[in-house]
Amino acid sequence: MKLKEFEGKQLFERYGISVPKGVLLDHPQHLLDGLSGEVVLKAQVASGDRKKHGGIQFSRTSDLFNGPLGSMFQREVQGETVSKVLIEEKIDIEKEWYLSISYCTDRRAPVLAFSKDGGSGIDSAGLVPISFAEGVTTSLIDQVTEGTHISPQDASALGVVATNLWRLFLEEHATLAEINPLVKTRAGVWIAADSKVILDDEKHVVAKRPFLSLGGDIAILASGGGASMLNIDSLMEHGGRPANYVEYSGNPPADVVRDLTVKVLSQEGIKGCWVIGGTANFTDIYETMGGFVEGLRALPEKPNFPIVIRRDGPRQQEAFEMLKQVGKEEGFQLYMFDSETPMEESARMMVKLAYT
Repeated sequence: MKLKEFEGKQLFERYGISVPKGVLLDHPQHLLDGLSGEVVLKAQVASGDRKKHGGIQFSRTSDLFNGPLGSMFQREVQGETVSKVLIEEKIDIEKEWYLSISYCTDRRAPVLAFSKDGGSGIDSAGLVPISFAEGVTTSLIDQVTEGTHISPQDASALGVVATNLWRLFLEEHATLAEINPLVKTRAGVWIAADSKVILDDEKHVVAKRPFLSLGGDIAILASGGGASMLNIDSLMEHGGRPANYVEYSGNPPADVVRDLTVKVLSQEGIKGCWVIGGTANFTDIYETMGGFVEGLRALPEKPNFPIVIRRDGPRQQEAFEMLKQVGKEEGFQLYMFDSETPMEESARMMVKLAYT
């Protein structure tokens, strides 16, 4: 799933990577919200060659509504009609670089790519494999910048950006996270002037997630591939009949969990729902449980069966407080357990609640 520039920059900001001040418009007459002076107009389309096709233009805010903005909304770039335009401040650039993290099939590992020349592609950049155990280290930055004559201060700043980009790459299940150009302003601020982010479809698109019907009557939303299969075995050992196998791990956004919830609970003859997973490191439990609640609310009929949730990880307590309130106000039969309750024990509870 290839994100548009503004979507990639929203992720950059979430992970501590600075982006230019900007305003996203979906209509040529919207307000600019504080922008003034020289600005850049960027058509928000999937094409990677926007400038060549008129998808990137420069203007002053005083002239913007006299033609450039309106004409961009009427433009097609590589066959895609422009429906959103990102207006950004013009950056006072001292230096431009290229930085990316991608997955290299030849090396069977993620790689960090860096070039001293912004605008260049990965083919002309230095490549260094990243260890999942160590991540982006000082020695890794030294390797990838060797021969580029980058100063120690800039190398240190680059390391901070690369570390944040690595976190994004891991936690958002990206196959590519690219900043081109990565800009150092004359004021010494490092800014991602553009973004190219591609996310793993299987983790972010419901239709791409494997779904296996098992013919039983306990709907399952599982997290963790190997653990999911062991948990299903445990459920069956206690006499439970699993209705399906599907996984929602990988810190998915709330809307993905919502759609999975609707799909899982729309199966016929369901007598219980088991939301099962271990202790997450990166998955936002509040975000995923919020999506689960949205899915419950989206069902044509309110579920009248028990729902057992066994989860732990970031924002778990906040999530459980929210679930308690929702269950009380809307009448859902929610039973919640954290890591103090073994997953096997939650399987036993699920079976007991569903069949008695």
